[in-house]
Amino acid sequence: MILLLPGRVKYPLLHYASHALRGSFLDAGIEIYEYHKSLMHAKVAVIDAHWTTVGSSNLDPFSLLLSLEANVVVDDENFAGTLKHSLNQAIHTGSRRILQDHWRTQPIRLRLAGWLSYGVVRLMVGMTGYAPGKKSGPDMTDR
Repeated sequence: MILLLPGRVKYPLLHYASHALRGSFLDAGIEIYEYHKSLMHAKVAVIDAHWTTVGSSNLDPFSLLLSLEANVVVDDENFAGTLKHSLNQAIHTGSRRILQDHWRTQPIRLRLAGWLSYGVVRLMVGMTGYAPGKKSGPDMTDR
């Protein structure tokens, strides 16, 4: 699995909060790249070379519950191939790979910033009333 993440950021708190999880991702064998060529706001995925999702939603409670954002799912091999090619170009022309060795040796202040940011975001999520197992938002099963 490969993740292409923004290297230039609009929201530093969320950016640093996501850093707290990178070590676990790298340990699991996931390749992580940061795109630095320009701002990147894409929310896309290609799965199994034919299934894609494209949209405005982040996979977090703020986007899913508060901002009412959405994604479109496309099950088309040609579309998936085109999108995958575009993502691979972005990786090869404007991205830097995050290497596990470099990640493990980063300064403690950066690791601390990541974990503190992660804690603040988790607290904010809890304050919005979203928690696993807790019903939030309209009941979609009645529709």
